[in-house]
Amino acid sequence: MSTHRRRIFLLLLTLLAFGWRMARLDFQSLWRDEVDAIYFAVRDLGETLSMFIQAAQNGPLYFLSLRPWFSIVGSSEFALRFPSAAAGTVSVLLVWHVGRRLLPSAPHVQMPSGAAWVNVAALGALLFALNPYQIWYGQEGKMYATNTALALLATWLWLRGVDAGGWRTWLAYLVVVSAAMYIHLLMVLLIPLHALWFFLAWPQAQRQWRGYGLALAGLTLPYLPMVWWHWIMLTSPDKLSGFNFTPLETMLPALALSHARGFITATPLWWLAPIFFLFGAGLLFGVTMIGDRTDAASTALSPGRRYALLVSWLLAPIGLIYLISLRQPVFTERYIIWIGPAALLLMALGLRVVAANSGRLALLLAAILLLYTVGLWSGLAWQQKMQVIKYDLRSAMQYVDQHRSRDDLLILQIPHQEWAYRYYTSDFGPNPFADSDARLGWWAGGPYTNWGRSEEVEAREVALYMGNITQHADVVWVLLSEATMWDSRQLMERWLQTHGKLEAQQLYAGVTVQRYRLRP
Repeated sequence: MSTHRRRIFLLLLTLLAFGWRMARLDFQSLWRDEVDAIYFAVRDLGETLSMFIQAAQNGPLYFLSLRPWFSIVGSSEFALRFPSAAAGTVSVLLVWHVGRRLLPSAPHVQMPSGAAWVNVAALGALLFALNPYQIWYGQEGKMYATNTALALLATWLWLRGVDAGGWRTWLAYLVVVSAAMYIHLLMVLLIPLHALWFFLAWPQAQRQWRGYGLALAGLTLPYLPMVWWHWIMLTSPDKLSGFNFTPLETMLPALALSHARGFITATPLWWLAPIFFLFGAGLLFGVTMIGDRTDAASTALSPGRRYALLVSWLLAPIGLIYLISLRQPVFTERYIIWIGPAALLLMALGLRVVAANSGRLALLLAAILLLYTVGLWSGLAWQQKMQVIKYDLRSAMQYVDQHRSRDDLLILQIPHQEWAYRYYTSDFGPNPFADSDARLGWWAGGPYTNWGRSEEVEAREVALYMGNITQHADVVWVLLSEATMWDSRQLMERWLQTHGKLEAQQLYAGVTVQRYRLRP
């Protein structure tokens, strides 16, 4: 691909990726973690800064970076999610840069005429731009799209450092990885991954051992505040995390399906067969498509070593998070979203494998597979934008705010939804929680009943609690969302049905609003 054509391609791809992430950016309601991101960003500055040294506090640098942004543009859903859309767009270009440096084409492989488009870096960037899983988190007001961008940037800097060295490159690597750790705790997995890469790239990496060694030593400084409580978590016999253990045989299919179809879980599995075929072709035969020559964009590594770097990028974080989970469960797919580019580059290698066999017929097959993937993923991403997938807290809380008298008691189950209520009744300015006590009014959290005690004991405790909080109340509004996390046996609802009359009920996606009139 000529320089001129490459620039046009990257420009058009960037516009496509940005537009695809901006489309209906604020369609889905915020879920409670996104509301938390706003709260952590705009609360007292000292509280957010203290997260840097407090145990198990995740994402302080992300929340801190949102603060000046909100002060300029406000805290609307669009404003919260725009940085993720921008990070997802930048990641498209970073996938191209990493693919170009890590996976140069093998010069001995004879490609059919007209196969110039079967370029691994370009195809990897295109697949990333359209992948529904990456698009979803490119439209979420959390740090996961930023995690992917930082992982890609750190990886590109590492490859550049091993190739050409230079203190500026290794200093930039140190800064990027340090920032990544304070954007999300599990980004610390970049350190062992790239340490593994250093040995896989031996002896070529030997030339840069001083620069990489100093960068690795420098990373101990930002990691120091985390050491002691990481040690406590790993050595404690008690479960300290909020996750349940996920076996490896469950982790792998969950990750594969998430990255293959996004959040449209009704997708028939056979529709995904071409995607898994391309991935399998890249995994099994992709090493034959990787070159071993040295140029301005590639490291002086053999094809086998480059292939080992790519596969370990995909598999090592999974293995590491599984090993950690043997002590303290921490797995959820989005925590290692940054392995996605490795899978997409393997798919791009798979397309090249197909195109390099059996002449023009194979090239046609590769084009069909690519068009199928592009079409399927575009359709799935569009469905994500059109269907209400997240809990519709926005509609539910605005309905309550419009119809509720300030003399009415509001019960939030779960109680943490108070911040969503404060947010969705605000003007979405720089601090939507300012003076929100008046908007929230008379309220209480629902009773927690999942202690594992008998139903008789819990029902008695619920009766005592509900009797206390509903004194002097004639009308009670109840907002139920994720209520089973708090009251799996619905003991609070049973009490309300016994002691009051259900006058109105509104159903939203994942949220139920009820209004009861209590009996004297």
